[in-house]
Amino acid sequence: MPDAQPPSTLPALLRAVVAARGDRDAVATLGETISYADLDARSARMARALLASGAGKGTRIALLAPDGISWITAFLAALRIGALLTLVSTLSTPRELAHILRTSDVQMLIAARRFLRHDYAEAVEAAFPGIVGQPAGRVRLEEAPYLRAVWFDDASEAGWAAPVDGLLAQADRADAPGPAILAAIEQQVTPGEDAVIVYTSGSTSEPKAVVHSHWSLTRHPPELARLFLVAPDDRMLPMLPAFWLGGLAMAMQVLSQGATLVYPASPEIDLVLETMLGARANRVNGWGDGLVRLRAAASARGVNVDTIVGLGVFRDANGEVIPPPLQSNMLGMSESFAPHSAEPINTRLPDDKPGASGRAVNAYERRVVDPDSGAVLPTGAIGELQLRGGGLMSGFYKKRRKDVFTPDGFYPTGDLVRIDADGYLTFVARRGDMIKTRAANVSRLEVEAALNALPDVALGVVAGLPDETFGEIVAAAVVPAEGATPDEESLRSALRETLSSFKVPRRIVFVADRDIPRTATGKLRLHELGTLIAARLADEQSRERRPEMS
Repeated sequence: MPDAQPPSTLPALLRAVVAARGDRDAVATLGETISYADLDARSARMARALLASGAGKGTRIALLAPDGISWITAFLAALRIGALLTLVSTLSTPRELAHILRTSDVQMLIAARRFLRHDYAEAVEAAFPGIVGQPAGRVRLEEAPYLRAVWFDDASEAGWAAPVDGLLAQADRADAPGPAILAAIEQQVTPGEDAVIVYTSGSTSEPKAVVHSHWSLTRHPPELARLFLVAPDDRMLPMLPAFWLGGLAMAMQVLSQGATLVYPASPEIDLVLETMLGARANRVNGWGDGLVRLRAAASARGVNVDTIVGLGVFRDANGEVIPPPLQSNMLGMSESFAPHSAEPINTRLPDDKPGASGRAVNAYERRVVDPDSGAVLPTGAIGELQLRGGGLMSGFYKKRRKDVFTPDGFYPTGDLVRIDADGYLTFVARRGDMIKTRAANVSRLEVEAALNALPDVALGVVAGLPDETFGEIVAAAVVPAEGATPDEESLRSALRETLSSFKVPRRIVFVADRDIPRTATGKLRLHELGTLIAARLADEQSRERRPEMS
């Protein structure tokens, strides 16, 4: 019998979609396209292989790979058996990789060997030098005490890892769990169980580990699909990678509708364009400079960008162009599984609400409180947004619930907003230490910690500067160490060894310690720091434009 309720676990969602859309394209790349029936079979085989390897409900599995058929297959396989899956950024440095694998208690890692300039075997060895020489499948590391097995698509010259093909072969063993056992296991996966861990920069120098349940993963995306107008016959190319919540949310929207995910082999714009055209994508989901560059490249090739939803201008239900200030300015975060406040992309905001994000999504409860006292503020007042319900996270991994949520279950977001009498939320500012750049969250404290670890830096402080293309850029003011003469590029080069590329400051200015704006008690005046950096950059640009004196 079909499921009586809307699917509330990943196995139930996949079962429903395969039943309705089994012969339709699920994932398309330039090299291969597979149907939902194919995806079901491939992920089932990997799921049974994981079971044969000792994995089961609650096993901590990490996935490190670029978007594509292999990523989706492993993602589904892990969740079909009730494992808790950590999504690892392909941008991770060895330091970041070590932190993620250690703090999320990963027992099994499934990974691509290479992507772009990365060799992830080298990254793992740099993260955990003690892994070299250990036997595959029997890893023992004090620095990651739960880690036991690593599988690469290419395990050559990494004796401590085994090939993914070898993992899959375990499903073919005579004693491997069969389809009936897998089906029985899937029935024991429940909506409230944790499904994924997504790391995102937080208010400390270390990233936060956001945990979402099967309920959030399956019940929130169909609500988002209504906002993004995702239809079953759409072919969507997401430009945000699925290891970030924005990319994962779009992938789940597409899967929930039985539509097609179109994935390029890399983010290089010419290849993205070739994939969009070759795989017949009619939708693009992107943001910032990547979308701008794709639009320009498509136009140069003679593509009518208005025929690609998300690439051309946004229009209302009557086909009229929506002015940018009246487009839905969706607001969300990793903790809320993408938008919590929004309007459909073909909706023109009321003229008196320019820049608003919109009303609550998926029955999210929202309240605005005084940031200091926690008292609920009247309608229209500016204060900190708190959320409850909807697709809200289960919590932060290893954090007590009382340390994350209010006693009545609301999550303090750190966003300053106002909500009017009609329920439209408008974002005002971020409270604290977050910088949003290129659709990614960056903790300024994490960047500061990396800066201050460099020998040429006596003090580094970081702020976000407004930018039309990126939203914000990461910028830093640096007091050089005594006797040191660093320049911007040398510091950026050094930071790339410990920080993902999008976290490295795009601009660095050099100042004296006395120039750093502080309160009487020595606390950094963050707003004034941004003003200082912007002024120094403006001075530099003015000097560069000034003609040489004869």
